[in-house]
Amino acid sequence: MRFRNKLFKGMAASFLTALIASCGSSAPARPDRGPVIAQPSFPDRDDEERFEFPDERSSTEAERYDRRNYVEPPHMDEEPVRVGLLLPFSADNEAARRVASAMFDAAQLAVFDAGDQRFLLIPKDTRGDAEGAASAARSALADGAEIILGPLFAESVEAAAVVTRAARTPMIAFSSDLTAAGNGVFLLSFPPELEISRVTEFAMSQEMTRFGVLAPLTEYGDRVSGAFAEEVFARGGVIVHEERYEQDPDAMLEPAKRLAKYSQEIIPLEMRHEYEGDRTQPRPENASAQAGYTQGFQAVLMPEQGTLLRALAPLLPYYNVDINRVKILGVSAWNNPRLTREPALRGGWFAAPDPEISRSFENHYAGAFGAAPPRLASLAYDATLLSARLAATQRRRERFSIESIADPNGYFGADGLFRLNPDGTVDRGLAILEIQPGGIQVVDPAPRSFAPAY
Repeated sequence: MRFRNKLFKGMAASFLTALIASCGSSAPARPDRGPVIAQPSFPDRDDEERFEFPDERSSTEAERYDRRNYVEPPHMDEEPVRVGLLLPFSADNEAARRVASAMFDAAQLAVFDAGDQRFLLIPKDTRGDAEGAASAARSALADGAEIILGPLFAESVEAAAVVTRAARTPMIAFSSDLTAAGNGVFLLSFPPELEISRVTEFAMSQEMTRFGVLAPLTEYGDRVSGAFAEEVFARGGVIVHEERYEQDPDAMLEPAKRLAKYSQEIIPLEMRHEYEGDRTQPRPENASAQAGYTQGFQAVLMPEQGTLLRALAPLLPYYNVDINRVKILGVSAWNNPRLTREPALRGGWFAAPDPEISRSFENHYAGAFGAAPPRLASLAYDATLLSARLAATQRRRERFSIESIADPNGYFGADGLFRLNPDGTVDRGLAILEIQPGGIQVVDPAPRSFAPAY
């Protein structure tokens, strides 16, 4: 199944507000026709005792969630397609609450864009922690959810997955922690491995084979540098040198200085006598294999962002790296207009969704809600619209099966092409962007279709 068609239909904010209705015992008035969105549920912690925690060993877990307490909106003439949405509405972190609110808005937008009168979105509050996520998943299933969208954080996904897997209910979560994927759990997110794979592939297509790495000494830095090493080696390239640093401007100086030395031709000490005394002597053809001879790097991966990136990037030219010859590679967080003012990043490449495609969703969202969406809002939009499309085109028993969700042809969403794989991971069609003083430009467009994944 595909929905490579119109994901972005105009919808006024006032129209959205008028259609949002509660599913409580005294539902406010709303139009007789149209999709329904329940008000977010904010259960007390004591309410968790009402729901029995699923036992993965039980073969009858799915039967525990019978129709006795299913949400039944009084104005819906047909049997609803119930979809749970788990987000941290009352998380301790204010930023997380803002993101949850924006993702809920984006999900609402998708519901009304789909226009399915049977579609019932059931929001549940995870409180931003694992215990709350498990409780929210149980509550959504008790309300009859056929598929769960969310949660957002890795630990919340793990906890909710115990519940949904035991109930044999699929979940499309928004974490990029790959350890939670599979067995009915799909991760619709922006994993850094996809960005690294794309930018590495492009750099090597431009005849670059020797790379340096300058990465933060963090879990994210570990993940990115590990993925980069795998991609480079798999394609026949080499990591000339890697440096890690603490995320402090002063702590960046020495690692950058050490890396800069490897931008030139490197000859190990034990080999220098072979050609430094007599320049007419040819270098051994097997020098690389025998003694580690290599040339300097042609590109450097620098997966930093924001203020720290603007402090780090100038260190390479300061330590005599010729940035007119050495390409700087980055991550999607580089898609920031402020970086165009940094001379050391001029010509740098990174992989990210096509900005023209993303801008269409951003304008659509801003037109409905009067503000630009955060990056993660598009995930809630795509997951909700995907659920609505599957409900509209597939038979009841098949609409949320692994086979239906993991369509190898993929889908065209708010950030372009994507597909969910049977193992729960996501593939994305990313563009290669380049930083220039006049703006960030697409130098290699995102693909419009996927090659077969299996």
